Amino acid sequence: MIDFNATSSNGNESLSSAGLTIDLSAASGQNITVDYAVTGTATGLGTDFTLANGTVTINAGETSGSITIANIIDDSLKEVDETVIVTLSNPSNATLGSDSVHTYTIIDNDTPPVVNFKATSSNGDESVSSKVITVNLSAASSQNITVDYSVSGTATGSGTDYTLANGTLTINAGSTSGIITIGNIVDDSLDEVDETIIVTLSSPSNATLGNNNVHTYVINDNENAPSIGFNLISSSNDESVASQSIDVNLSSVSSKNITVNYSATGTATGSGTDYNLANGTLTINPE
Repeated sequence: MIDFNATSSNGNESLSSAGLTIDLSAASGQNITVDYAVTGTATGLGTDFTLANGTVTINAGETSGSITIANIIDDSLKEVDETVIVTLSNPSNATLGSDSVHTYTIIDNDTPPVVNFKATSSNGDESVSSKVITVNLSAASSQNITVDYSVSGTATGSGTDYTLANGTLTINAGSTSGIITIGNIVDDSLDEVDETIIVTLSSPSNATLGNNNVHTYVINDNENAPSIGFNLISSSNDESVASQSIDVNLSSVSSKNITVNYSATGTATGSGTDYNLANGTLTINPE
């Protein structure tokens, strides 16, 4: 009877070869042959290992033979453990035993890649309608990598200043980078402070989170500050009118508080003699 010495074994991918032992239940006066076929999740032809379908011969008088899985590749690719399955068939001068299938597992020895932003900050004029933020892996993987991201900052999403919701980025197997796109950046006519969009990575799968896990994108405002002036340069009224409003206008709206100092002079006497108006500061609040 002919079959494998064991039905399974394993080794680190740093081991360049592995021998699988085939035993006879007793020695024979004839040469014994047995065919074998190779399957499994690992790829042969030198990609992960070298072993083609073939035939083993155990010479007369001997009680064992071997099949060698050769040229096992110690790559730098993070991957799941892979199998090489060898199945015996068609023995000559012997019968096939019950242990006719051997599964050899190549144990991956690479650490998961690190996922990071390529840069922790960037900026652009609000006239730039979109921004691509690159997320990098430290090494390629044979597995899909996913990483969640959340969006915060002083800019307002949902189409007000830009469009980008919380989400999940997938970097496909074999790739070393992915992108998150800030879309529909609004070029408004409002003078405002520069605003930020902060994207934070979290909860990666099949990878570990690096230190560069927060990216701050600054939308640079491109509007000039509004000009400020009186609506009219002069006005008049009877002294029977107890008070007078003087309108001060901006050339355009602003998201900032606008302040301007004013002083009162002229031939009339203030401090309650002819009127009340001391020097002061006018504040125009954002609309």
